[in-house]
Amino acid sequence: MKNVKSCGWVVRNLDKVLVFDAGIVKPGLDEPYEPVAIAKGARRFDISYALAKPNTGLSNMMCDQYQFQSHMRQLGVNQADTIVVYDDKGLFSAARAWWMLKSMGFDQVFIMDGGLPEWLRCGYPTQQAYTKPKVIGDFIATLDLTHSYFINRDKVLCSISSNDYLLLDARSPLRFSGSEAEPRIGMRSGHIPNSKNLHYQALLTREGRLRSINELATFFHQLGCENKSLQFSCGSGVTACILALAADECGYGHLSVYDGSWSEWGRTEFTDELPIHCDEV
Repeated sequence: MKNVKSCGWVVRNLDKVLVFDAGIVKPGLDEPYEPVAIAKGARRFDISYALAKPNTGLSNMMCDQYQFQSHMRQLGVNQADTIVVYDDKGLFSAARAWWMLKSMGFDQVFIMDGGLPEWLRCGYPTQQAYTKPKVIGDFIATLDLTHSYFINRDKVLCSISSNDYLLLDARSPLRFSGSEAEPRIGMRSGHIPNSKNLHYQALLTREGRLRSINELATFFHQLGCENKSLQFSCGSGVTACILALAADECGYGHLSVYDGSWSEWGRTEFTDELPIHCDEV
């Protein structure tokens, strides 16, 4: 796979890559992020705070290029570096970090297959605290204006009735149908009209590793993704990036993540503005 590296590969190349822990706390939990261990050499990629757009009232919104560049430099990242990201659940939020870096024009970024659970299962070395950079980096954030990595609600709303677009929702089938309440307070239940459900966990093995390309391709084919510009949504734009990762591995182009996702679309104050479909009567 072009975007994924094994834990073994990472261990063999620890002196040549920068490793980042991009884990986050799952929605609905009010607690600090505290992984059971930290992979050797890992630095912290803080999706929810340091790299989130401030004062939006929404979770995990992508910050602007200036905030992103400044923080990457503080973390010691250089333009010539190769980055590997992982999370503490196998594959949950690491794909979000990968997508964020890609959106800022940084291509030498990979995901560690199986994340921290696979790393620990293999018995690879850990440390008690995150590695601190010794010098400021020269990272340059460059927005790729030819590719809409992140889109807003207006773009999604305009695409609902178009046959050229298909939105895939990474939430669980029960949340998608509206039969299960959202983990965030004040959210409507259901899904964006004309969207289809592709639960992110379906794309992963029991160990939290990305399935084979043939298996991934079958999911997208069954949903009729061919010749479509694909949009991805979830609860807050995090697991939607797993779908973007899988689609990219399968060779699909024109991929975009709805950054606000259901934490924006599902708000009760948007009842008259942003339509929903609910399978439950």
